Amino acid sequence: MNCQKSLWLYVHKNEERLVSEASLAVMAQGTSVGELACKYFPGGKMAVLEDYPWIESAERTQEFIRLGVETIYEATFIYDDTLVAVDILHKNNGKWCLYEVKSTKSVKPQHIKDVAIQYYVLKGCGLDLEDAFLMHLNRDYVRRGDLDVKQLFLPESVLAQIVPLQLDIASNLVLLREMLENEEPVIPMGGQCSSPYACDFQAYCSRLVPAVEQEIKVLSSMPEVKEAEVKAFVNNVQYPLHHLDFETIMPAVPMFDESRPYQAIPFQFSLHCQEMDRGEIKHCAYLAESNPDIDPGIGLIKQMIEQTKNATTIFMYSPYERTMINQMRRDFPVYADELQFIVDRLVDLIVPFRKKYYKTETMEGSASIKKVLPAICPELSYSDLEIGNGMTASNSFLVLYSSSDEEYIATTRENLLKYCHLDTLAMVKVFEVLQKV
Repeated sequence: MNCQKSLWLYVHKNEERLVSEASLAVMAQGTSVGELACKYFPGGKMAVLEDYPWIESAERTQEFIRLGVETIYEATFIYDDTLVAVDILHKNNGKWCLYEVKSTKSVKPQHIKDVAIQYYVLKGCGLDLEDAFLMHLNRDYVRRGDLDVKQLFLPESVLAQIVPLQLDIASNLVLLREMLENEEPVIPMGGQCSSPYACDFQAYCSRLVPAVEQEIKVLSSMPEVKEAEVKAFVNNVQYPLHHLDFETIMPAVPMFDESRPYQAIPFQFSLHCQEMDRGEIKHCAYLAESNPDIDPGIGLIKQMIEQTKNATTIFMYSPYERTMINQMRRDFPVYADELQFIVDRLVDLIVPFRKKYYKTETMEGSASIKKVLPAICPELSYSDLEIGNGMTASNSFLVLYSSSDEEYIATTRENLLKYCHLDTLAMVKVFEVLQKV
């Protein structure tokens, strides 16, 4: 329904499908959330025993229904050439209801279409459906002790939204079947390639786009500088000076007490320290152990308080660190005063670039450290690192919770340290450039 060409390629040229690492992480997270949601209706039967739902799963589902099973996981149905696997099919007071589980904190427009197609197939198979629900994560849930799945998930009826879509689904299926019997459709690339999800065939379609000869514009690396503003910013910095950067994980399901769905939880920091102007620069770092029984933020807080106690100015790059430390004050009130002391000393190094006090064409109008660094300190690069961005760092650390490969764990931890180290080293070098104005 999002792009006919995507379906055609899935059927006829599936070997061209490339699933990104980010997409795999999202799918894995969705799978784990779906498995957890089954505990909302415990004691059911699993219809899909294979890797993927197919005819055997549909036959097994019908057998469960005949036997009087009232909760079926991955209940599979086939109608009008369309196969669906319902996350949870459950009888409420003797009447069937379908539950589609999403690892989001609210109902999205694409979710409505998803449930509408399932409803169409189940009704077509003759199942008497009373209602259809979208189960999503409760943004207000705070974990305290064992997970409470009844509080973690919110079932929201979407019946009123999906019933009006049924005729459109039937007519769409006619068009899609006809399309699949013809040659590859010609559909220009556009917003459907990335929204609501990144298409797995983007690389294939990109190769088909005719190359257009364009005049190569050479961007100037010569800085445009508002000297008075830059000097004022630099002169307000007091020593000892520290450069601070966090990395965080954002698990869909809260892993630790006092955490919420998708709450950012710091697991690592890097700190470059300088006692006096032009003085020696020292580095220290913290990387938590991937122990599911211990909130990584607790050790990080203690270490950060200790390492920054002598700082007068603490540079961050963007307001993220301030937001995170204020969150720590909320969740760990025993450290609130010491953390507030850190917040009071934070200075945002992004200011000169965001306010265009210092800019070059090669920054392309961005104040991001990923654009600023190569523009003014080309000797430093993230491209040489195994982990080169925050999302990869986050996903890499999350994987460590389920890994037992000691060599992999050691290598990943080393790569995480290198990445976070470069983040604060980049801040050091950027500030040195500003000092020379």
